[in-house]
Amino acid sequence: MTNRRNFLKSASTSAFAVPLLARRGLAAPLMPDDPQYWSKIREQFLLAPDKVFFNTGTIGAMPRVVVEAVSAHLRKMATDIADWDYAPGAEWIAGYGPSTELRAKAARLLNAGVKEVALTENVTAAASFVAGGLELSPGAEVLITDQEHAGGRSAWLVAAKRRKVVVTPVKLANPIQGPEQVLEAFKRAITRQTKVIAISHVITGSGAILPVKEICAEARSRGILTVLDGAQAFGHIPVDVKDIGCDAYVGCFHKWLLSPAGNGFLYLRGDRAQEVWTTIASGNWDNHEDEGMRFTQRGTGSLSMLAGLEAALDFHTSIGPERVQQRIKYLGDYLRDGLRQIPKVSITTPSDKAMNAGITVYGIEGISGHQLQDEMWARDRLRPRASGQHSVRHCTHIYNSTEEIDRALRIVRDLAKG
Repeated sequence: MTNRRNFLKSASTSAFAVPLLARRGLAAPLMPDDPQYWSKIREQFLLAPDKVFFNTGTIGAMPRVVVEAVSAHLRKMATDIADWDYAPGAEWIAGYGPSTELRAKAARLLNAGVKEVALTENVTAAASFVAGGLELSPGAEVLITDQEHAGGRSAWLVAAKRRKVVVTPVKLANPIQGPEQVLEAFKRAITRQTKVIAISHVITGSGAILPVKEICAEARSRGILTVLDGAQAFGHIPVDVKDIGCDAYVGCFHKWLLSPAGNGFLYLRGDRAQEVWTTIASGNWDNHEDEGMRFTQRGTGSLSMLAGLEAALDFHTSIGPERVQQRIKYLGDYLRDGLRQIPKVSITTPSDKAMNAGITVYGIEGISGHQLQDEMWARDRLRPRASGQHSVRHCTHIYNSTEEIDRALRIVRDLAKG
């Protein structure tokens, strides 16, 4: 009998990620500015050496071990699918089984119980599960920010149009000056009709890390349910859902965790999960023994993509989440420090170091965001992403280096001189 665990081990390289990194001397504790160590990490990626990727906020560059896991699993499926005997425990497709071991790996990184975590396709799907599954009466208010990504806010706008829920955007400064400014804005916005606060952990358009722990504490004291959009947070900055105190957390693995696209998650705090109806119903739609399974089971999906997710989780864990986060932050600080020295450059990302990490949004006076994006590529094969009319979003990750950032800063200096 072929069970899921043995099948994934036979078809992927994820089981070998940790010892592989150890054999290559990559598991020793080193500082975030150690160029030799991070150069070895860079070798674990297939990303062409003459191209520099600064757009992790859209999708991450997959490590070699992730690509190999997906490829091996697809080949195994194509070669040996006739071996599938439908015996209990045998999984050759995703979307029906509980995926308990995989959910447990994600849950450990979130500091959640495995039954509180579901696998979804992405953040948009997870947010839609919550917004579509909550019983909200006409007139119930949902607070969001005026800087939410469409994938996070749209499910609430559907609830507003369909069920007469009131969605109120809380206006935030841009750039945000400090966490107290954000907390006070929400305290002022809360009314007796406020039933949900649904906001980003990290604002995608500025890189601002919001004071979500304090906002969740304020919401809980008033009986308000909190939903955090962690699209730009998980794998990027520390995410401990128990410490944060949120009721729901939606996230993805394909950005900062570096998994294949099509992998996301939904965390629902155990004592609030039953308040959310299943909106994609399969056989476990009413399973309240394992709430995470209820949302994980959503019809046929690709087990190959889950093999890639498992490899990405193992890769991330083998390096060490704290080490990854420190490196991302170190490079982000290095970029921002360089930008502050250049005249005509404006930075939208908060200057408060507690509110920034690996996302930096900036622009040059007189130059559009698309011009800056395209000049980076044309001059030196550097790829940030245009953000709005006047800025670019420039993300740093473990496959980037200070040397690559120096190359970007040279282009910014040249353009600023006119």
